[in-house]
Amino acid sequence: MNTVLNYSDEELLEEIKNCTLNPQSFTHKTMLRLAWVLIKKYGVDVAIIKNNNIKENYYKEVLHSIKFNKPLTKAYVEILYFFMQKSRKSDFEKLLREFPRLIYNFKSLVKTHYGYDILKKDRKKEPKLFDRPIIYTF
Repeated sequence: MNTVLNYSDEELLEEIKNCTLNPQSFTHKTMLRLAWVLIKKYGVDVAIIKNNNIKENYYKEVLHSIKFNKPLTKAYVEILYFFMQKSRKSDFEKLLREFPRLIYNFKSLVKTHYGYDILKKDRKKEPKLFDRPIIYTF
């Protein structure tokens, strides 16, 4: 059986888009990698839109959840993109080793990025495409 770690970028993208990825494999790291793949493939602005659409569909179809968080999904792309620009690494795993906060302290990064709590009360708000919040020092 192929694990998420062994998936190519295209395989991972297709598994999530087609709603065939095992829900147990839909982890924080998988969501970061999805954002990585989309940024590399489409650029940050299109990645924000595609990431929202893909994840919202996965939440509905596979997780049977209405707890999809649009601002948080946008933050995944924006925060990852910020660190991608600061790095010379062209490999996802190397980027995570260079910036372990992406894995171990992402909640704090989100709060710093937005300056308010998007994890609960504002999770249903539609993210604005070109109205990016100021990214504070990470």
